Amino acid sequence: MALTAAVTHASRALPRRRHRRAPAPSTRLAPPLSTPTPPPTRPATLDRVFSDLEAQPRLLTPSLLAPLLAALPLHPSPRRRLAALRGLLPVSLLRRHPDLALRLLHIHASLGLLAYAHHIFDHLLPARTRRDRAFPWNCLVAGYAHVGRYDDALALYLQMDEEGAPRDGFTFESALRACAGARSAELGRAVHRDAVSAGLAADVSVCDALVEMYAQCGDLEMACQVFDAMPERDAVSWNVMLAGLLGHGGLSPQATEVWRRMLGEGHKPDSVVLSKMLCHHPDDGKQGLEVHAWVIRHELEIELPVANALIGMYARKKQLGHALSIFESMPARDLASWNAIISAHSQHFGVLMMFRRMVDSGLQPNEATFVAVLSACDNLGLVEGGMRLFSEMENKYRIQHTVQHCTSVVNMLGKAGMVDEAYEFMSKRPRLGSEPTVLRALLHASSVHGNIRIGEIAAKKLFDLEPDNAHHFVTLMKMYDNTGRLEELEKVKKTMRDKGL
Repeated sequence: MALTAAVTHASRALPRRRHRRAPAPSTRLAPPLSTPTPPPTRPATLDRVFSDLEAQPRLLTPSLLAPLLAALPLHPSPRRRLAALRGLLPVSLLRRHPDLALRLLHIHASLGLLAYAHHIFDHLLPARTRRDRAFPWNCLVAGYAHVGRYDDALALYLQMDEEGAPRDGFTFESALRACAGARSAELGRAVHRDAVSAGLAADVSVCDALVEMYAQCGDLEMACQVFDAMPERDAVSWNVMLAGLLGHGGLSPQATEVWRRMLGEGHKPDSVVLSKMLCHHPDDGKQGLEVHAWVIRHELEIELPVANALIGMYARKKQLGHALSIFESMPARDLASWNAIISAHSQHFGVLMMFRRMVDSGLQPNEATFVAVLSACDNLGLVEGGMRLFSEMENKYRIQHTVQHCTSVVNMLGKAGMVDEAYEFMSKRPRLGSEPTVLRALLHASSVHGNIRIGEIAAKKLFDLEPDNAHHFVTLMKMYDNTGRLEELEKVKKTMRDKGL
């Protein structure tokens, strides 16, 4: 009894996670079985309970397992604790108590441990439970969809029909999520028909999933039809519809109209949708400023995704002052915030100082950080700083270089007239010799600075990689013309004629 009380107390002390129906159904898993939801424990208490159980496994009884399973998902390291629990659980206990097996299945599926969840489904649940209840099926369908295994999710959905298992609203939501992920409008329409046959055509959550599925599959007309036919729409419904429109055409007149209708009905876009609105508006239009004004009125500038999107919006408008003002007023910043403000400095010499500020704040730069800062060094001709940063990226931060990183370096060296150095940089990284973007940068630099030797090397590689691109031939011809090498020029002309260029 003392151990059971300790677990119940532990589950009460764990910090509760607030739950609401998410705007993007793709992030939702099957709802848990109804259990007493003790207010939330201290992880240390739960850890002590596990230590006691490892010392005396016989103490693991059904009355203890129920609160233990309720507390597990709220532990900071649920997978580690779940692995320990698996080693202690007698199979006979789960077979005698199917509801406990169901809870264990749900926890595994919600944590992405699908192999274990499927094993419980196949071997520990009674056939009657699988036949009569949608919940175990829903856990697996939702779990597979959540980790991107859409084919497995849809195969299970079809198997439910074959085995006569009941299907409820969450079944259809999860299946539609899988259809959206697989970008299969055809399968989505089949699930839509099933939902209508099941009498769930007006269910708000199912309709939200339908709108998202049709939008992600590119059928905006059908998404709008489902949305307009909904007898009831909540804030989530409006956010799903608006996000779908923003994903296909940005802040178009249609998306703007939906936003205004949404506000007129008393609903507000969430921070994710607001971020999309700020990222997908025309740079020369007023819509972004209109959205920013609305954000200010509703005091949402402190929302991290919104503030990051605002920095990006003003960066695209080349309004660094506004971007900096938002950045400096942020109460908290993440790596995306720093990457956004560094990108905003793409034409400003303060970019290196901003990079150092980020490092001094304790954050580690990532691949995107170096894309932004090396691009800025390329734009500004900061050769020494750019080369030092590239070296830090590889040697200090152990980040593998990408084509974007290397193209910026080759461009930067080439613009400074250091064509031989640019070629040497490329030669030390053999795979760059077959990357057209890097070779194009090298050919352009060779042409500008009259380095015929490197220009010939780059051009000939490009002839093989992009044989139908006449620009490479023309660039080499100009180089031959400028240096009086008329014989070689004629050979290139003949090659172009032979290729029909």
